[in-house]
Amino acid sequence: MQVVSAREFRANQGKYLIKANEGQSVLLTSRYGNFKIVPISEEDNLTTRICRGLQQVKLMKDGKLPRRTIEDLLDEL
Repeated sequence: MQVVSAREFRANQGKYLIKANEGQSVLLTSRYGNFKIVPISEEDNLTTRICRGLQQVKLMKDGKLPRRTIEDLLDEL
């Protein structure tokens, strides 16, 4: 694990982002707290897509988006 100050991180962002992307733990310390630098995973992207889908369903229920059939949705895949 690499622990760096906010100042050091700002000065060498690329270096620490590469390390995090390679799987190394990078811990950023600042007066606002401690933060772990990690790349966004596939799971994070999936969560975002699910949330967006749920928002669309709500809009469809409220009549703000046209309802679509399962066939329409499958055709998009």
